[in-house]
This record gives sequence, C-alpha cells and structure tokens, in this order.
Amino acid sequence: MVNPSIVFAGLAPHAPILIPGVAGQRLEAVRQTVDAMRTLSRQVLAAGPDTLVLISPHSPRRSNAYGIWRTERLHGSFQAFGAPDDRVDLPLDSKMANAIAAAARLQGLHTWPIQEAELDHGALVPLWYLAQAGWQGPTVILSLSQHHDESLALLGKAIATATIQLGRRTALIASGDMSHRLTPSAPCGFHPTAHSFDETFIDLVRQGRYADIGRIDANLQANAAEDVVASTLIATAAVGGSSQGHQVLSYEGPFGVGYGVAVLFSTVTHAVNAPAGYAHYAELPQLARRAIREHWEADTAHPPLPISGELAEPGCVFVTLHDARGELRGCIGTLRPCEANLGRETWRNARAAAFNDPRFIPLSQEELPGLRISVTVLGALESIPSPHELDPARYGVVIRTADGRRGVLLPDIDGVETVAQQLAITRRKAGIGPDEAVELQRFTVQCFTEATPEV
Repeated sequence: MVNPSIVFAGLAPHAPILIPGVAGQRLEAVRQTVDAMRTLSRQVLAAGPDTLVLISPHSPRRSNAYGIWRTERLHGSFQAFGAPDDRVDLPLDSKMANAIAAAARLQGLHTWPIQEAELDHGALVPLWYLAQAGWQGPTVILSLSQHHDESLALLGKAIATATIQLGRRTALIASGDMSHRLTPSAPCGFHPTAHSFDETFIDLVRQGRYADIGRIDANLQANAAEDVVASTLIATAAVGGSSQGHQVLSYEGPFGVGYGVAVLFSTVTHAVNAPAGYAHYAELPQLARRAIREHWEADTAHPPLPISGELAEPGCVFVTLHDARGELRGCIGTLRPCEANLGRETWRNARAAAFNDPRFIPLSQEELPGLRISVTVLGALESIPSPHELDPARYGVVIRTADGRRGVLLPDIDGVETVAQQLAITRRKAGIGPDEAVELQRFTVQCFTEATPEV
C-alpha cells in the first residue's frame, strides 16, 4: 500500500568529487551525474515536501541500532576535501526524528542519537544539491546499523508510520554509491564482477523491481564494495515497494565508482527536465549488454525503455565484444542507419555482434559476465582524395571498389600505427588486393567502453 504522506523517494550518490568546489576541472568527467543531481533536487522540491528524510551509509554506526542525528542544526562543509566554502546548514525536524524513533521501537528496532559536530559526506553531498535547488526545510538524517538484514524493511515501515502520524508531506533520499571496484585505479581496487553488480542494480531500478534488489547475490555485493543497497531498501520499503513515477536519471563510473541517480517514487505527474530510459552516449555499453542478455530472457526486438536525449537521433554504431582474456569475440556495425535512433541501432548491432558475427560461434550465456563491451559512435563519412588525409589514431577508414566490395576499420586500434598498416588490414578484411583501385572515406568516432575484466 502506498503511503499518502510520502510524496517522493530518490537515490543520490555521495562522492565529494561531485561538488564543483572539490572537483575543479574534473567536474566535466562527472557532468552526467551533476546534471542528474540537479534534476533530482528540482523534482524533490516540485513534490512540495514539508520534511526531508535522508539515509546515509557513512553516518556513524553502532551494532544492532540505527542512528538518528539529533543536533539542532544539521551542518557541515567540504573543508576536508579542499572546499571549505561549500557548506550545508539545515534545521533538524525533531518531531519527525522522535516519531521515527518511536515507530522503530514498535517494530522491535533500536535507535541511538548521533551528536557529532559535522555531517558526513554521505549526507552532505545530496543535501548540498538540495540546498542549491532551494531546500531550507526541516530535515532528518538516519544512519545504518552495522548488522541490519531484514530490519531494513522494518525501518522503512517505521518511517512510513511516522510520516502518517505527523501528517507531514515527506521526501526520502537514499544516499549510496554503487561499485567501488570498477577499474584498477578505483578506491577499493579492481574486481572483474564489480560492473555486473552495477548493471544488475541499475537495471532493477529501471524496471522498478525493488524487492529483487534485496535478492542480489551477497558475494556480488561484497565484490563490488557497494554501499547503496541498504539505504535503497529502506526508502523503497517506506513507499510500500511502489515504483510510481520511477526513472533512472543517469549512471556513470568515470573514477572507478558507480554513480547512479534515480527517482524511486514520485507523486509528481510531470517530471522536471528528466530524461527517461536511455539518453546518453555513455549508457550505450549498458544498453548493448542488456540487448545481449535479453536475447535469452525476453528476446525483445527493440529496447524496452524509452530512448531520448542524444540517443534519439538516427546514427551509426559499431559494437565490439572482447572476452575475459581480452580477445576479440565479435564486432558488427553500420555505416548507414538501419534503425530510427542510436538506441535501437545499438540494440540491433549488439545482438548481431554476439550471435551473428560469421567469424565466431554465437556467444554463450556463460560468457556474458566476463564480456567487455565497447560501443563506437561514428561521425559523418568524408570522402578523401588520398591516403595522406588519413591518421590511424584519429580517423577510421572505409575503402570501396567499383564492384561493391567494402572494408571498414575503426581508428585507434592497438598495433595499427601507420596508414599503410591501416589500409593493408582493411583491404584484407574485404578481400581487396593490395593494388586494386579503391575510393577512400574517413570518419571520426566517440568510443564508450566498459571496464576491462581481469582473469
């Protein structure tokens, strides 16, 4: 049953690098997440809450008890991260804090008062964005227990009970980052299955299958070093598992940590500048992986979620697959659009690369977890008069003969350092002799690649 007092629930990452004063020039690397955090914050305010409740996995913890911040003002800065002028200062909603504590007791849960001097970054990052959007209202911040398990749902129910008792329109924010092990330079090191956790988690959020988040394999969670599941389960339990108005606003992992921003529940009929489904080039590898996976699960002909933003226009893509050893496992692409938009083009070519590349046997389901997927978006083809206009590091090449044979080679391929090598490989691929006359075209690309698995 949906709680009429909760008007919004959202998921927000909490990496300090998302704060402009901390990130500096690195902010462009997380631009998708920054834009999505601003969108999420606008949607929170559009829902018209009286109170905000945030669950932070980085607030102080105790064994078998959930913490509730009890300082009169909820404040802190990013001084420890080099940005002392970026601050948060919000009033505590003491009545809501008391009501949650009382409702938790009725659920058999223990709580304790947190009276630290300043907030942790798990609370500060989402609150900074909310404050920038205009939130100055009463706020409650909860911490996790060191041992929670099934009590997460009970805490969600306690929050719901408290909001109903007080009659406060309440917005919930689950603070959490996904895998911390996407790349070798990630904070917790690299694990080859870490990306699988992120893909599974964000896909379940896209589908609104919140109950299944609690069923994600425990070993996969541990390997990912995530801190997003617990807070999300609390928030979704508070809204009774409803996914009304849900949408993933963004996902990316540029620094080896997965950042996901999502609306989990909303009573707002019209989203505020929010993309739905897949909208960004950086999401194409994720879309390609889903296309391959659903070959076995649902076998849908087109992406099951809306395509919008920069993916809504027609275009050409190549989908390249490498196995867990780094060996090529398939590569199929198009030089002219075959579908209505880039999302559908990627879906089509991912299936073709996995199951219809004549150089390889069809991909097996067991290979998918170790697969590395790249999606290359092609720029316009440009005819050139001679090989002197080529650069294998910058331009891909298309060669054509008068009888219709054609060869294509993408740019920036390991081991291809000269134009002569580039043309020789392209000719061999197409069965074109080294002295046959050809027409030349070049093109630029944007390439988006998953983390490389290690074996």
